[in-house]
Amino acid sequence: MIHITQENRSKIKLDCIKEENGRGEFLINPTIMLRTLISGTYTRYNGGWLRKIDGLNKEHANGYSLIGEFYGGWKIQWLPPGLYVDCSKGGSRKNQKFYYSLIKLNPDGTAEVLKQIYNDPSWAVEFWDEIEKHLPEFKTREQILLDEQELISIRFEEINKELEKASQ
Repeated sequence: MIHITQENRSKIKLDCIKEENGRGEFLINPTIMLRTLISGTYTRYNGGWLRKIDGLNKEHANGYSLIGEFYGGWKIQWLPPGLYVDCSKGGSRKNQKFYYSLIKLNPDGTAEVLKQIYNDPSWAVEFWDEIEKHLPEFKTREQILLDEQELISIRFEEINKELEKASQ
């Protein structure tokens, strides 16, 4: 396992961000972002994937415990701030090596590698504590809309009460 501590973890300002939209997402090529952040372990020689983490399902003790959308790493696309797991598959075809990296893409356009794990079958479980620590910082788009809907409903009720008082 590659050990990343608070002392050697640093935020990196991503120069590969093309622009930001009104929803706080970044137009970015994930491959370039990952090569910048984890240049020593990033590879797609034997395949790999990138997944945004929106939650945990602890009924599973493997990759299925991670809830979130997969992103293709080869094209420019909109990525929201949040937690991501990258799986890089290196080594030879017969002796593959798996590098798992937990990455935090911050709303200010910086990113940091929170934890890396090398060839450990319990890699997902090893990420749980770090995911639970940082996940509350990020809400899903659905949760943001539900929160806005609730605030609008409350405000709508307040307006109706004021109008009712004014008409008396």
